[in-house]
Amino acid sequence: MNVADALKILGLDKNPSPSQLKSAYKKLALEFHPDRNPGDPEAEKRFKEIVIAHETLQNPKRSATRATPRGRKSARQRGEYEELWEDIFSHIFKNAREPADEDKVASLDLHAQVEVTLEELTRDSEKDVAVSRRVRCASCGGRGSEAGARRSACPACKGAGEVRYRQGLAELWIPCSACDGSGEHAGETCRDCAGGGVTNRRENLRVAVPAAIKEGAQIRIKGKGDEDARAGEAGDLIVTVRANPHPVFRREGNDVVLDLPVSFSQAALGHEALVPTLKGAQKIKIPAGTQSGREFRLKGEGLSPAGGRNTGDMRVRVIVETPTKLGERQREILDEFQRISSPANHPKARAFQEKMKSLLK
Repeated sequence: MNVADALKILGLDKNPSPSQLKSAYKKLALEFHPDRNPGDPEAEKRFKEIVIAHETLQNPKRSATRATPRGRKSARQRGEYEELWEDIFSHIFKNAREPADEDKVASLDLHAQVEVTLEELTRDSEKDVAVSRRVRCASCGGRGSEAGARRSACPACKGAGEVRYRQGLAELWIPCSACDGSGEHAGETCRDCAGGGVTNRRENLRVAVPAAIKEGAQIRIKGKGDEDARAGEAGDLIVTVRANPHPVFRREGNDVVLDLPVSFSQAALGHEALVPTLKGAQKIKIPAGTQSGREFRLKGEGLSPAGGRNTGDMRVRVIVETPTKLGERQREILDEFQRISSPANHPKARAFQEKMKSLLK
């Protein structure tokens, strides 16, 4: 890594002072620390870049492409310095991947669900969501200790404020995540938060649900997740939208589909049907000879996203129902109908029979 890249990664201008370098490194290393971002590959990648950038700027005279941890004078062969970095990082991330305890910082994002009906998706709406959040303790300001309590050396870093890692002659240090690099540990624990720095708060929030939002879509509400006791920053509330099944309609994209059962005689002779839509009932004409599965489209009667673009339609699919439990007179009529029918009455059946003849020759 060269010096210019290292400065960019740490957000520093050219020729930073030692205090500026230390402050920028500490802030970023704690933000992307593996203890605070367990299982996050992007955070892991950023953390490695930050550590290597700091090592590069600690000794700008070191070869720009051969930045190695302190104590390692040179890389004797190609790739050796990368292996050394990975050896050290493996120790850091091994510790972070161990089973978490109560002192480990979990993700600050919270998750919730809202259920919506198909009718509610025809317009922008609002839904109530009850969440239980961890917020910074008002009594101790997130310190975890009573006001005026004596503070002792942090047990994780023994008061150093940093944790050092060695691999052979090489070593590097990273800020201690347990004490935020302060090297101090809270004395008498706060009675309100039991030393955790956070308390639980139950909140009722209003979530704006856009029209035509998709099933499973997520709505992010900034700053309504858990709060970090040390930094005071809050995660987000991520709300997943779940659509309740409708007793009559089903959704396909922004279209709303209705299966309309009609009788054999209605399909054969033609029929005018009153069908429901999400905006009220409408009449549709079913022409004589309509086949089962034919769709009739009512333009603009589906779901409409914000802005009115890609508005869906209502699609009415005709399902011709075969009569069951026939009476004697009905059987007589259908027998008579069958006797007087001709191939012209059933063009699809006739075409199928012709194909079968050619296959069976």
